[in-house]
Amino acid sequence: MSRNNSHVFHVQTQSIISLPRAEAVFNDYQTKKKSGPCFEGTRVALLREMADWATGPDESRMYILSGLAGIGKSTVAYTIASRAADLNLLGASFFFSRDEADRNNSKRFFTTIAYQLCVYNERFAKAIGDVLKTERGSAATTKDPQDQLQALILNPLRSIVQSRTRPIVVVVDALDECDEDDERGSVVKGLTQLVRELPPFKVILTTRPQPYLDRFLYSSGGHKIFRLQDIEDKVVDGDIRLYLNHSLSLEAVQERYPQRQWCASAEEIDSLVRAAGRLFIIASTAIRYIFDKTASNPAAQMQKLLRAFARYLTPFKDLDHFYIIILRNIVPENCDNDDIVSRYQSVVGAIIFVQRPLPVSTLAHLINIDVDDIHAVLDHLQSVILLDGDDVPRIYHKSFPDFLTDQARCEDPRLRIDTRICHTQIATRCFEIMNKRLKRNILGLGNPARFMSNEDGLKENGITDEQLQERIPQQLRYASVYWVNHLEVANIEDEALMNGLEMFVHEHMLYWLEVLSLIRKLDSAHHAIRVVLKLLNSTSSDLQKLLSDALHFIEKFYGVIKRSALHTYHSALPFTPTNSLLYRRYIKDAAHNICTIEGGPENWDALVANMSHGGPVDIIKFSLASTLFVSCSQRKLKIWDAVTGTPISTIPGHRFTVANDFSTVASSEDKTITFYNVNGSAMGTMITTSSTSTIHKLALSSESSRVAAALDDGTVWLWDSGNARLIDRFDGFGGYWPRLQFSPTGTRLAFTAHTSSAIGIELRDGISGEFVADLQRGSNGHRYFEFSGDGSRIASVSDDDSLTMWNSESGALIGTLTDVGRYGLTISANGSLLATADYVQVKLWTEKRDHLAQIKVLELRDACSMAFSLDNILAIATRYGIKLYNVKTRSFIHTLPFGGMSNAMAFSPDCTRLAAGYDDGNVNLWDIRGINTSRPPSKGNATAVTGLTLSRDCSRLVCGFEDGRVELWETSPTKRRIDPLALRSKMEAIFFRIFHQSRHTEPVRALGFDPDGRLFVSGSEDGTIKLWNGGDGVLRGTLKAPGRLQAVALSNGVLAAAWNGGVTLWGLDTLSFIHTFARSDDRVVKVSIAENSALIAVVNDVSTFADIWGNTVRSVVSLLDVMNHTTVATFDDIPYRIHTMTFLPDNSQLVVQSDKGIFLSLNLVNKHVMKGPTLEHLIRLPNIPIWHGVPIWHCQDKDSEQHYFAALLSQHKNPVPVLWTPRDLHVTAWTQGSSMIAVGCGDGRVILLRLPTSLVS
Repeated sequence: MSRNNSHVFHVQTQSIISLPRAEAVFNDYQTKKKSGPCFEGTRVALLREMADWATGPDESRMYILSGLAGIGKSTVAYTIASRAADLNLLGASFFFSRDEADRNNSKRFFTTIAYQLCVYNERFAKAIGDVLKTERGSAATTKDPQDQLQALILNPLRSIVQSRTRPIVVVVDALDECDEDDERGSVVKGLTQLVRELPPFKVILTTRPQPYLDRFLYSSGGHKIFRLQDIEDKVVDGDIRLYLNHSLSLEAVQERYPQRQWCASAEEIDSLVRAAGRLFIIASTAIRYIFDKTASNPAAQMQKLLRAFARYLTPFKDLDHFYIIILRNIVPENCDNDDIVSRYQSVVGAIIFVQRPLPVSTLAHLINIDVDDIHAVLDHLQSVILLDGDDVPRIYHKSFPDFLTDQARCEDPRLRIDTRICHTQIATRCFEIMNKRLKRNILGLGNPARFMSNEDGLKENGITDEQLQERIPQQLRYASVYWVNHLEVANIEDEALMNGLEMFVHEHMLYWLEVLSLIRKLDSAHHAIRVVLKLLNSTSSDLQKLLSDALHFIEKFYGVIKRSALHTYHSALPFTPTNSLLYRRYIKDAAHNICTIEGGPENWDALVANMSHGGPVDIIKFSLASTLFVSCSQRKLKIWDAVTGTPISTIPGHRFTVANDFSTVASSEDKTITFYNVNGSAMGTMITTSSTSTIHKLALSSESSRVAAALDDGTVWLWDSGNARLIDRFDGFGGYWPRLQFSPTGTRLAFTAHTSSAIGIELRDGISGEFVADLQRGSNGHRYFEFSGDGSRIASVSDDDSLTMWNSESGALIGTLTDVGRYGLTISANGSLLATADYVQVKLWTEKRDHLAQIKVLELRDACSMAFSLDNILAIATRYGIKLYNVKTRSFIHTLPFGGMSNAMAFSPDCTRLAAGYDDGNVNLWDIRGINTSRPPSKGNATAVTGLTLSRDCSRLVCGFEDGRVELWETSPTKRRIDPLALRSKMEAIFFRIFHQSRHTEPVRALGFDPDGRLFVSGSEDGTIKLWNGGDGVLRGTLKAPGRLQAVALSNGVLAAAWNGGVTLWGLDTLSFIHTFARSDDRVVKVSIAENSALIAVVNDVSTFADIWGNTVRSVVSLLDVMNHTTVATFDDIPYRIHTMTFLPDNSQLVVQSDKGIFLSLNLVNKHVMKGPTLEHLIRLPNIPIWHGVPIWHCQDKDSEQHYFAALLSQHKNPVPVLWTPRDLHVTAWTQGSSMIAVGCGDGRVILLRLPTSLVS
């Protein structure tokens, strides 16, 4: 493709066009920096050498051009890039710049390279475009640089470039202007991997001298390094003289000033050459100074320079004196005008220290100086500060701010910019701007836009980009995002600064989160708050308490605030703990909410963060220092900060293993193992098996420097991870649930061994691979094994429910037990404690000399994973939360509420953190330091709510629990439990006895009130049905369903019970049997009865295998005639799981609500089905809360599974979410009434959402 049509896409797919990229190509650099190629005739030898290297057969694949500031590296890089483009050799270029937000980091480095490669070559575009159409490729665009390189460049281009003979040149300039050491390292390592794996690629990289880079390049080898300062003086002087002679010739002068007859003399050129020394930046800056537009007199400007030379006794060999000469134009020597000095320092200091370039108009607000006064300063500094048509001041060269902020170099305090003072002034001004401009609902959104996502809300209210800029102007955006960057360096003893911070935190902090959400910068909130808390570490004040609350607030509600800024007040604030200072200070901002919350949390819980791994998590592991942890699934490993829960990196591959010291992560794809650092950068070491089979399991030991892989062909391979030397290979790996694991000390390697007749565990020396022992092979096999933390023991549970433990050094048997359960196993750090689990129990065991002994049986249902801490706290994950058990005191001490199947858990070694991974991809991190491990939790209900029902007038609420209890509550004016006989203190013992006799023995699964609220019914899994008084909770009678109970319903005269074989009816007056509708074909799960008892609706779930994993099922609704005992209508193929069915008063419609909040109206006359809620039907339902004509109901997001409450506002055709519940709130049951919604939780809490009686604006 020729250069003329280089911007024509070969394959213009939307995925390529939408690749995130920076404006960092070499000609973008020229446009922004007003720079260009080397002056003709200069750098001739160097440019020739680089061109020969790029096109020749040199074995080195990277050319590193290193040089001091101002020596001309970027000009050389631009020249090479431009010439390579002319020859159609330039595949891509990236010019880093400290001044540009998308060019001072590596986040978009490889995506920008990938985009340019698509423009460069048609085959490259097709290969990369195809990858971008896949889920993995699309996801890679937002991941770490290493992931981007692997997914978007290496993998798609590997097969294409193998036969290519022409080189593909990539030019990368100014690596030193990439902000972070880690990011610079990831760029260099990625480029090294690029040229190693794709041989046609050659990389030219320019940078200032970097100690880290020098060490890396020395260790990796194979790179050509040239240091610009090594060029001979006479060559550099000749280049600079050639440049100056041309730039100061009569022709060049008259291009700018046509009437001038002046040009520089030979003596003047000689003086400038001597002044420049070896730095081209001095020569180019001198030209800009001489042609200063404000002076408009090049001859006079030259004389100023010459007089300055005469003033200095030593030759003008460095930049410092030169910069002083320029600065004397604005601050004369011995200047005694403080206003001039202050204005200069404020303007130049702001330009130097702002975190991104800002236009003069925004700078004026930020430093509170008039625009004209800023221009007056900049007019005198045109040779060092570029002010282009966009009115954004940019420093020409980093050496200028380096000089201004260095006390040793810039000795005049009037010229020097004091870093701390300047940052203090900017930070103070940031707080002034925010405290003045921030407010609730800053965009003025109305209904329904205020409840919608940010994007939809702006569209709904018709807010244009111009209006958005007007309401959130640039100075407010900058202050909101970057105030902490300035505060971090500022003087926190400054009174004005601290007063601004205090006002911001006490009065405007939530409004700040709203703005960050609207401008898509909410990610910066975590860091900002943590920085301030660290700065205030020694203080104990309301300020620190509020900031601590704010950190909890943003961690807990990040997702909902990011989605919709105003849900900061609608959803996050109502669920903020009522005892927190933040709640008390800001709850006034929730005064206009549609719903009020009762029964929410009082204090912050232990949850630090709820993260998304992106797939079922099967491994959780902490680093030995407790600072990091990993979550792992097939095809993905993520590394997290163990203090905050923020992501560190994502490692690509199919199978993974992590060294105990977190020094190395090993990842495999097919037959190749790649080693990574925890920051996600590849280490360069790779191992490829010679087998045709793929790698199935990986294990890594940093202690013994070994890596092991189990392959699909049943072989296990053992290598030295340092030099990739194969140590041994053995056969026999296999089994239903095979494992491969090093002991924590690295001295032993164990794997599941399988033959045609037996399954067991093979134990080998972890260093040499020599055989140690076969651990009890048998036909039943060993399903799962674990090493103790000290590596001294290995334990296993088998398919026959047996538990066995061995000495891992010798392989000697310690003990075997039967009937222990096979669905869970964990072993303590020193091997002295074990825990096993089955469906209904967790059993604890200990080693006693030569055998295993049981020490405790815990009655717990559905334990799915377990873990011991180093201080012997046992964590047991159930479907309703994680229970913490103190083995020493033999008592449960706490429950961490969160629903779902946890497949993996781990405590941090310092016992301060617990992390759990779930099969839905969630990862939770808790701070457990505040949990008292020495005593049981306070008394109260800690079992899950399994059922709820409200009386029609919402005055009564009935709750059913996992332990079989039923509670009746009065809801007005506040929630209050009604206990039979509770007022008769003498009968207290009798009450508890009666209550115990009256409770269900199995979990309560079904509840219902009659239409008048006089009676309610409860039912449990074993088929027991109890009828109670709705007023005082007295038991009226007990019935028994013929099978496993699923649902109950009451009319004024009939009780209906749905069970796994049909529906049975009883008369309420005498509890006499009426009829059973047998439904043997499928499972009856819901039942509803018309108010006049004439019709009954039942739901059958038509189950499939997929239902086990929670997928949507097909429901069938049947209509039964109570009088004639017949089925009068059937509605098939309803693609939802139905939660509630309600007859309209005239029995003309049956309104169905799914568990996700989707409504269907079943017309009982013409048998038609209408999808979606209709206002006409909803307002007639007795169980739908109505707020001033607006119906509100429960919903659940189909993707995130998060619960929320929607409203159908009359002016909007679709319902909008008016309140989101926290993601970690494990909702187990919910019910609706005419004026409230009740939500039950896995930790036993019941939360009421009340509708206000007054109109909300």
